[in-house]
Amino acid sequence: MFCNALRDPRANLNALRFLTTPESHAAWGDFTSSSEFLKSIEDCGYGSQVNRAEGAPDVAYFKILRGVTQSYQVLDEQPVLVAAVLTLVWRPERGQWLVHSIGEPLLPEQLPRTAK
Repeated sequence: MFCNALRDPRANLNALRFLTTPESHAAWGDFTSSSEFLKSIEDCGYGSQVNRAEGAPDVAYFKILRGVTQSYQVLDEQPVLVAAVLTLVWRPERGQWLVHSIGEPLLPEQLPRTAK
């Protein structure tokens, strides 16, 4: 939902703010630069699994891939062209995962976390 909303950040500003951690709102600004970044990824696609941070079940990583020209399933180990990662944080008070950043994955200790 977040990546889809980034396609038109002006029209989806309220949704983007709802889907992101409150602590990150100042860094996102109006989401224009993140939208341009996502649009710059050639043949953008998404990983089919979210990876949890080791030792921190309230932190997860969603892969944004480059060079995806068709849908496929990876059945064995092979290199994947990861262009960026969404770092997500579980917020129990909201009952949902929120996006904290796009780009390089952040470590759990770098994130504002409210889950115990």
